[in-house]
Amino acid sequence: MNTPAVALAAVFVLFALTGAGYDIMTRRIPNWLNAAFLVAGLVLVTALSGWEVGLSGLGHFVGALIVAMIIFALKMWGGGDAKFYAASAAWFPVTEALGLFVSIAISGLIVAIAWLIIFKVSGRKVAKGEKVMPYGVAIAMGGILTMLSNPTLGLF
Repeated sequence: MNTPAVALAAVFVLFALTGAGYDIMTRRIPNWLNAAFLVAGLVLVTALSGWEVGLSGLGHFVGALIVAMIIFALKMWGGGDAKFYAASAAWFPVTEALGLFVSIAISGLIVAIAWLIIFKVSGRKVAKGEKVMPYGVAIAMGGILTMLSNPTLGLF
């Protein structure tokens, strides 16, 4: 097991769970958290893997931010979710963009089903204008799955 890579994964998981927790509790992911997540990812990935991988992570961040802002403009998720997704993308080289996106999409489906079950069981109704599902949870889940399935970590 590669100790620096495991430490990198642990820091990623900590940021991801913090963002998911904020989204569940407040339906917001703070800008300071997204900024710290982005900077930590770029710095740690570059330190661990070299400037080429760090630069690829920066490119992934830019591409993810563009995609995320389109999704935000379509009102499919909030601005905090868009920034959270882009910040998480910075931790991965651009070659993992599709894998991260698919992992987050599948996680989104799982979270949506769980959220519907929770609402059905509790009998709670959605208030007009209320954000129903904390998509930051799906972004965190998908990112964690992508991080932990990284062969460099040797966990799976």
